[in-house]
Parts: sequence; structure tokens; C-alpha cells
Amino acid sequence: MSKTKRHSQRRQSETRPKRVFSLPEAHRALILVKRIVTDVIFEYSRMIELQEQLEAAEEAGAAKQSDLTRMDLIRSAGRLRTCLDELDDVGVELKDWALGVVDFPSFAAGREICLCWQYGQDRIEYWHEVDATFAARQPIDDLPDSAEFLQSAARIGSETER
Repeated sequence: MSKTKRHSQRRQSETRPKRVFSLPEAHRALILVKRIVTDVIFEYSRMIELQEQLEAAEEAGAAKQSDLTRMDLIRSAGRLRTCLDELDDVGVELKDWALGVVDFPSFAAGREICLCWQYGQDRIEYWHEVDATFAARQPIDDLPDSAEFLQSAARIGSETER
């Protein structure tokens, strides 16, 4: 598995309706998403490290070390799967396991968009088209009709806080 290869989480279940986030809803969900993504980054890094250890142990013919490392790798994969399931339950999509890039499905300016967040950022400040990538993200202020989007987001936020 390449360290630089980007991974995309499995798609949400076809039976579950896709969640759409307003900006305030996405910011509230971000509290939990940050915790989960912290674990994803750790476990993904750990899995890469364990895979390298496993390959080295197998090349050296160290059967006992290979077995122990393989078991650690399986446990780490299970913890990672749990994290991915939790993100799926929240309704977001993990786009990059190493960098912690997450998309929040949203709707603005009459079309579906993704609110985009990366691990280490305090807030969601970017968006991109549904079929675009992280590299094409733009500041939320640059959204067509961004004033209307931000006003409706603020209105929705104040309604849900009551």
C-alpha cells in the first residue's frame, strides 16, 4: 500500500438517505468528526507501519514476528473500520485517510456541493463541486450567492439552537 495513495471511504448504504448539512450543522458535527479523523489518521499511519514491519519480518523468515505483526495489523484494521463506520453514521465522506480530508454534503446556490474540511483546520472554510476534488476547493465566501447561503446557514443555526 503506497503511503501517498489517497483512499476514499466506501459509499453510504443505498438504503440510507444522504444527509445534507447546512453550514451550522456541519460545524456542530465537526466536533465529533475531528475526534474520529484524529483516530483515522493514527490508525492509518499505524497500519502502514505494521505493513512495513510485516513485510520485513516475512523477508527475514521470522515466522513468530510475522504472526504477531499480522495480528496487530488486523486489530488496527478493525479499529479503522469502526472509525469509518462512525463517519458514515455522521453522514460525511472521508476523502483522504492520511491528510484527514472530509466532505460534508450540502446544497447551495441551487445545486449540490460539498463543504470541505481538512484535519488541523478549526472551521469549515471551503467548498467544492460534488464532482471536484480537494485541489479545486474554494473559500465559502466565493460561493455563488454566498451571502444568501451564509444568511440561511445563520438562520438555520439560530433555529436549531432554540
